[in-house]
Amino acid sequence: MAWCTPPMLPKAWVDQAVDGGLVVARLPIAAVPNMTVVAKTRGSGGEPVVEEVFTIEATSSPKTDLGLPGRWVDWENRVPNPSWISVAWRGEDDHLYTDARTALERLLKDARTEPYAGAEIGLPSWRTFAATRGDHRLTMAGLSPDLWAIGHTTSTTAVVIKQAGTILADAPDSPSPTVLRDWLGQWEEAGRPAPATYAPALVCTGDGWDLRLSR
Repeated sequence: MAWCTPPMLPKAWVDQAVDGGLVVARLPIAAVPNMTVVAKTRGSGGEPVVEEVFTIEATSSPKTDLGLPGRWVDWENRVPNPSWISVAWRGEDDHLYTDARTALERLLKDARTEPYAGAEIGLPSWRTFAATRGDHRLTMAGLSPDLWAIGHTTSTTAVVIKQAGTILADAPDSPSPTVLRDWLGQWEEAGRPAPATYAPALVCTGDGWDLRLSR
């Protein structure tokens, strides 16, 4: 049983397990914070097989003074108010995190605000659904303490929907809001599925296995 959260199920762990050996670990389902599940996997012929996953709420960050997640924060502001952003496309950014910083600025300055037309956002359902899109433009941001938002960003456009149901966008007709509205529409059409309704699978990456959920 692992108490840490590796970026993927490490190959070394599976190699060390006997055939039929059990590995229980918390694994991410997307490369942004607060997107993890506890996975129960069992070795079979040197390959891991997912037997079950358990969804749990995120524990509080050790950086409680800033409300920061423990990993995958690509840019943060400490003044005048703490804020941060995590972009799953960080590998496309430069070493100064210019695009992540710009995306956060777009959401904090002169962002257009609109209420979500649907019912109150159910965060566990919406968070899991957003992760299963597999879109590397997935973004999570903390725009104020204890108020996280999920959305879509690029180097030139940004949008998120906050837990309270408010959408913040750089422009209503830019590409990112269009993508977010499509995600939300698919989520509603699917009936806001509960996290437990997704099927888990492991995808081999060479160094280990990424955990993915699908319906």
